[in-house]
Amino acid sequence: NIKLIKDTDKTIQLENYPNALFHVLINIITNANDILKEKNADTQQYIFVNSYIEDGKIIVKIKDTGDGIKENIINKVFEAYFTTKHKKRGTGLGLHMSYNLITINMKGLIQVQNSTYMYEDNQYTGAEFIITLPMS
Repeated sequence: NIKLIKDTDKTIQLENYPNALFHVLINIITNANDILKEKNADTQQYIFVNSYIEDGKIIVKIKDTGDGIKENIINKVFEAYFTTKHKKRGTGLGLHMSYNLITINMKGLIQVQNSTYMYEDNQYTGAEFIITLPMS
């Protein structure tokens, strides 16, 4: 019952480690999927992927309807070995590796925040990851 909603700029051509970005996107979407599976399956759940160019940079935003990340841990999600999942399901390395791929390898920025927004006349709250990358 999870829908992926994409609003992507098809003209964007990434010349800067496209496989690394793919790995990061899969990691974030998989984490969102895991959170949404734990929620009430009777309601429609969404993962949104949005990309565009702004001020000469590529912006990719991924957000979900998973109620967000607790404020007392949101600043820790990129730390090595930090996980909210049971030890059998998570090592705490996925978002840490994603952070390193974006910031070190791709010379970009990755941030996370909680976001409240409207979609189809309904209000949702969820985690929002914002990736900012140089054009080349």
